[in-house]
Amino acid sequence: MAEANPKVMEMVEAELKKDPDVSNQALREKAKSVDRSIEKLTPRQFNATYPLQVKRSLKPARKGPARKRGKAAPAKVSRRSRRRGAGAGKGGDATGSRDQVRKVLVDLARVVAEGDRGALVEVVAGLDRYVDRVMKAAG
Repeated sequence: MAEANPKVMEMVEAELKKDPDVSNQALREKAKSVDRSIEKLTPRQFNATYPLQVKRSLKPARKGPARKRGKAAPAKVSRRSRRRGAGAGKGGDATGSRDQVRKVLVDLARVVAEGDRGALVEVVAGLDRYVDRVMKAAG
């Protein structure tokens, strides 16, 4: 990532505090007037270096215990899926299995969305755990 100019960072922060929905393009144009080297950055690089970092710092801290990394908790089975015979094996109602598989995939998506690049690598490396959970949920 490019070195961030503190003056540009302050300007972006002030603009985002005034209008959180300001466009990346408008911020980039203002930033060019503060630092001409901004022109060398692509819109994506600019967004990653300035607005994204400011938005992360302005985001309130999460409440509650931090998410543990490592083995994911097993998918919970809803009452509805238990009634329909989820996990009954062949011949059971597929709706319960579908719900369980969906929960595993949503859990995977949540872990990917919450993590940084290092966490993403960790998730992909442990993808077999999710495959096992999907296969178990599918019956």
